[in-house]
Amino acid sequence: MKILVVSDTHGEMPVDIKSMDFDAVMHAGDIGDAAFFGALEAAAGEKNLYAVFGNTDFVLSAYLPESVSANISGMNFFLVHNLTAPHRIIPANESAINSSNAEIIVFGHTHTPLAEERSGRIFINPGSLGKVGLTGRRSFAVIETGDSGSVEVQIYDIDAKEVFISKKFNKISDLFKEI
Repeated sequence: MKILVVSDTHGEMPVDIKSMDFDAVMHAGDIGDAAFFGALEAAAGEKNLYAVFGNTDFVLSAYLPESVSANISGMNFFLVHNLTAPHRIIPANESAINSSNAEIIVFGHTHTPLAEERSGRIFINPGSLGKVGLTGRRSFAVIETGDSGSVEVQIYDIDAKEVFISKKFNKISDLFKEI
């Protein structure tokens, strides 16, 4: 399964997601206004769309959850805007991650792209797509899951038109390890 992951669009979608090959879309918050969210839903089309509100999504907070736990392609995902960081997780998120047995944690807020394994879980931040992030990039991620428990994460810089983070993980004894 191929999942397009975006965050921090802030009302801007500088890529044509209709033309991209994916099975699902995740938006980790700071989406924009309700009209922009409607356009995102339309662009996702028949694909599953998982979205949470971010700290700037005042209007959308009445319609979207703060976090989502979902089993996608046999793997447990946890989606939230403000995780804080993989090494310093907000206690409410830590509790939700543990209770949902999350294996892959997707978050935004920091505008800093990341794909790393910590304690057998995969943490992914696609960076900021709508505004140049703290790294000076506008980016999105693609997560590709395999039947054997493999996960590949690629993070794309849309301006340089290149992958600048590429990581592969494999599930070993119910924990992920980078390979």
